[in-house]
Amino acid sequence: MSEAGPTWQLIDEMIVRNGLSDNGVAAARWAVGRLRMHLGESWLSRQYKKQGWVPRELLLVGTHRYALPQLLSWALWLDGAAGEPTFAKVRTTMRKGVDTATWRHTWLQLEVARAAASSGSPCSFEPPIPGSVKNADLLIDPERRPWMVETTTVPRGAVDMAWEDYEDHVQAVIRRIERTHDVTCVVALDDHMDETETWEWLRAVGVLASVAAESHEVQVLRGDVGVVTIYPDLSPPGPTFAGAPQNRDGWHRLGRTLAKKAAQIAGPLPAWVRVDCLDGLFQFTDWTTMEPADRIGAIAALIRSKITWPTNAHGVVLSSGPGVNFDGNDAAAQAVTGRSESGVFLRRLTHPYLVRETFIVPLSSEATEQTDWWAAAYGDEPAWLDIDLAAVGLPKTAGLFL
Repeated sequence: MSEAGPTWQLIDEMIVRNGLSDNGVAAARWAVGRLRMHLGESWLSRQYKKQGWVPRELLLVGTHRYALPQLLSWALWLDGAAGEPTFAKVRTTMRKGVDTATWRHTWLQLEVARAAASSGSPCSFEPPIPGSVKNADLLIDPERRPWMVETTTVPRGAVDMAWEDYEDHVQAVIRRIERTHDVTCVVALDDHMDETETWEWLRAVGVLASVAAESHEVQVLRGDVGVVTIYPDLSPPGPTFAGAPQNRDGWHRLGRTLAKKAAQIAGPLPAWVRVDCLDGLFQFTDWTTMEPADRIGAIAALIRSKITWPTNAHGVVLSSGPGVNFDGNDAAAQAVTGRSESGVFLRRLTHPYLVRETFIVPLSSEATEQTDWWAAAYGDEPAWLDIDLAAVGLPKTAGLFL
């Protein structure tokens, strides 16, 4: 990739058959073409020049299986929104080049719009909040029984990104050791150490890798940072790098985000807040070890008691966002629905190789109908992509991969 960033031609050239069928390659090129049409011929260079990044799904669409369903969804959602006059302002903002927060926010708006379509509900974008100078993100059923949706994302925090940077650095050094000595290192981290201790540990791994290569015997190095098993010949199947366990206070950042949205949505219309939590709440907190009913009870209690909600607030929809799934691609086997007095829990295989967990927390006894609306819409999410692909004459997702 040049200093000017990727080009549409380069992305097209990168769409090769790494796991994709002929139909998959054609679908990938179709999706890239639709984004090119909607966002503009010069969008890639403008986006890269202004923000220094482009969506990784574009760069990985020809090589990573999870990227193709995501990119297809984006292209189809843009197609679906293109005919809605109120979306024009949102698309204009996208075409100028946006930061990661605005990018995520826009796709969450489009995702909710797709959920509305699955329930047969019309929606509009960026509606004014009556009695306020602010706008909401979506208005559902604007002509009959309107209600608002405000979307937002809790992004990864600095601590989480520093954690990832550390492990990325350790992995890079380990892979360099492997290439130097023609060995395979299976790493299981227990903790993170300071820079000096980490470098000493990695130097010890390099010395032991040399021993393994010369002796053709498996070597094991144990330390405070973790365990490395070095294989000089055939390596065992399975993953070769396991990061250290993480734990987070998931409520602090979520609570701060919800408090801001509670102040923003105040008005005469019923309102919901739709949140994607990408900061580890669904992965790195004690909350994740609970059964679904206990999890939704615990999070609902915090959402209801710790936030001062306006009287028109009807509920919160909290999601993990789509994450790479390692437990198989049987949509029926992955589907879990749980209901309790606190709300609704959904786990769905949203696309091949991607899974989402969603919690629907009503805040009012008047929110029952809309709670069911959310549960029905997101409960059907695994079917969205195939339905949309069929509508434009493309094969189902099962035919896109080898």
